[in-house]
Amino acid sequence: MFLSPENLRALKEPLGLLLEDKDVTRQKLDSFFENAKLIVSVGDATTDRLNRYGIVPRVCVVDGRERRAQRKSIGGDSALQNQQVLELKCSNPAGTISRRAVEVLVDAVRYSNINPVRVIVHGEEDLLALPILILIPVGSVVLYGQPLKGIVIVEVDSNTRRTAKDLMDSLGIEWMQGYDDAVAV
Repeated sequence: MFLSPENLRALKEPLGLLLEDKDVTRQKLDSFFENAKLIVSVGDATTDRLNRYGIVPRVCVVDGRERRAQRKSIGGDSALQNQQVLELKCSNPAGTISRRAVEVLVDAVRYSNINPVRVIVHGEEDLLALPILILIPVGSVVLYGQPLKGIVIVEVDSNTRRTAKDLMDSLGIEWMQGYDDAVAV
């Protein structure tokens, strides 16, 4: 998939509030989670950072890499050791959103009301924040890393869902019709 300069710029812009590294605290994070229907993290470093604060997202999407370098452990390893967690796996090549990855994300959201779910992606998880924003209920919170800057916190509403769909359209990614109605209730 070719990413135009416009698409690259759009993808580098935070989809929500950028909380700079120096400002990330448990108290500040908790203020976003008070009424959240579902908490989802995308990225190994973000997942591990939440875990260090004792926060275990109901869904975490990780690939075992950080800034394209292999990590010693996959995000969420330490926090999920003593919990019943469902692990799902999928393949998602860099710079894409594969149909199979979306299908696995649908399952992850569905099963997250029973146990925490960790989706391990073979390839790259970066763009999977976009379908997650569409799949999870309004009133949920998605967190992902902004490299060398901090954590982006997205409170899901109709505007963020529209932005995610528009970005996917501009990237030439066909949304799987029906999932938004069936899953994000």
